[in-house]
This record gives sequence, C-alpha cells and structure tokens, in this order.
Amino acid sequence: MSKVILVKANKGGVGKSWLTLQLAHATALKDKQVLIITSDSQNNIPRFAGIKENNFENGLEYWITKKNGTYLELRDNLYYIPLTTMNIPDKDIDNFRDFIKVIKKLFDYIYIDATPVLSLDDIFLEVADQIVIPTFLDSVTTSSITNMLRKTEYSKIKAIIPNRATRCKVEKEYYKKLVETLVDTSIFISCPISQSAIISRLIEEGNTLFDKTKYNSSKFRAIIERALEVLL
Repeated sequence: MSKVILVKANKGGVGKSWLTLQLAHATALKDKQVLIITSDSQNNIPRFAGIKENNFENGLEYWITKKNGTYLELRDNLYYIPLTTMNIPDKDIDNFRDFIKVIKKLFDYIYIDATPVLSLDDIFLEVADQIVIPTFLDSVTTSSITNMLRKTEYSKIKAIIPNRATRCKVEKEYYKKLVETLVDTSIFISCPISQSAIISRLIEEGNTLFDKTKYNSSKFRAIIERALEVLL
C-alpha cells in the first residue's frame, strides 16, 4: 500500500529539501518506486541531485488542475514533480486530494517537501500518513516543535531529525530537552546530523549520501537509514 510522508519544517534553512532527497533516495534504493512532490518554488531538490537544468513545465499546479503532467527522473526509481508557480487558485487546491489518490496508484512512497503555503499546508497534513520534522537545535525551533506536537495529529509525527548541528554546549542541551520531551511518545528522534565539509562537497557535486563517491559519509547514511526503519 502506498504511503505519503510529509517532511515539514516551520523555519527556513534547516535543510528540509536536502533531507527529503536523502530519505527518498534511500527508499528508492530498496527497490521502491518513489516520488517527491514540492511546494517550495525554489525547487532545490534537482540541484541537490546534480540536475542543473531548471526549465520545468507542467509542474505540481498542472497535476492538481489537469491530473496529468511531467516527472523529472532524479535517480533510478526516484522521480520529482516541481512547483512552477505559486498562483494556485483556492478552488484548485482542493483537487490536491484527488491528485494524491491518482498518484498513489503509481508509486510506493510519496515524499512531500513542504513549505507553509496557505491552504496547501493544511491539505498536506490531511493526506500525509506520516510526518518527519527536520529541526535546528535552538530555542525557536525547539519551541515550534513543542507547539507542533500540540496542534498536529499526534499519531502522524514519526520522526524528528536535528540537522546542521554544531557541537556546542547549547545545542547539546536543546537536544537533551527534545529527547526528554519525546520520552513518553512513540516519536523517534535521530542523532543530530552535523554540519560537515563532506555534506557541503556532496551538495556542490550534486550527489546524495547514497551515491557512490570518494567521500566517507557512512555516519550520515546510518542516521537516515535508522529513520527509515521507523518510516517504512
């Protein structure tokens, strides 16, 4: 049965799109058909995957209105639908539910790379089977996660992944607070993914953690794989 996984962050710069790609690529390598949908008009995911041509046509808004469009193939078994305009009429946004029903027949896993986009954000929460929350380890994002736990359907939140972490004492304290907050829940919190020159080089070269490269990214792959054990 097809599953929709929403990757949701309330603060920019946390690496949400990059994490979505890592999770999706790792899933595709398990011989699953995987699709990434984005509501982020920056469309960074193809760039992270090494695809520099960004002349997209018939993106998410076309799928929503026409129930048809184009895919961009990122890797074997891994596809992407971009967002090519933010001007989606509210009357068409309701069609997203029907679009998801259609697309779920074609893919095993659908990852939604979500930014808070007015009405779309509420529908993303509705259609998602599971939610992943990337986060910084600071006061603002830690508080926003606590608020999200109160507002979002609790059972759908499956994993929290701290990203772009440093090794400073303050971040370690916020990580400890998050762990304590989640101790009586079924929500998985991963080890933090640290800021790393290796990740920067992979992004620059258009590679994921799961591509074969000269860089040793095994400790980061292990974090993603552990999260997938919870999600898949």
